[in-house]
Amino acid sequence: MHHFAKVSCVTVALFFSLASPGFADEQSTDGALHWVQERDQLWSVDSSDAGEAPNFFSFIRVISSSGGDGPVLQLSCQATSKGEHTLQAGFKLDPENTYEQAPKTRLRLLSMSGILTIGEDRKSERFQYHPDSSKITPFNRAVPKRLFNAVVRGDPVQLKVQNQTYDLELPGTDETFTRFAQTCPMTNGGKFDQSVFDRAAVTQTDSADAK
Repeated sequence: MHHFAKVSCVTVALFFSLASPGFADEQSTDGALHWVQERDQLWSVDSSDAGEAPNFFSFIRVISSSGGDGPVLQLSCQATSKGEHTLQAGFKLDPENTYEQAPKTRLRLLSMSGILTIGEDRKSERFQYHPDSSKITPFNRAVPKRLFNAVVRGDPVQLKVQNQTYDLELPGTDETFTRFAQTCPMTNGGKFDQSVFDRAAVTQTDSADAK
């Protein structure tokens, strides 16, 4: 018998103070390079076995570079109630793409090759490509840390894909980036507040009892 996982979003804006969407925008109205924090996400994942409690919760925080003319760099940190942590990165090749405003239910994903140069380190990489959103995501799990460290050090980042070469305009370590680093266990010294999951469990239980 196959067991399938049920994934649902838990409303978290009211009960934890980690989220602060729009903070970077308020700081950077002059068009300077800056980081923008997306709305934090908290998901519950539950297999199809008996019982109401979720198998685990997953928290995701995303920041995106802003203020430049070229591709957007997105850094994503995921922490789960099982103690697992990941740092991910992706590039949005067309910063004006509006796919996320009306996403499709069916995803068309392709693979592509490219050259990623960080500082003086030039490497060939494979990417997953989502044409509708113009987003590419590296398959190599070491790339996100290299990009994170490039921001910290101020190293130049160049991306060559589809016969186009992009010199990324990346912000430095502003307050939004620093807050992201401080709450991501995959960064140097970052620490995630696991009590977020305890509060999510209580909130979900209260919601179930109210039905």
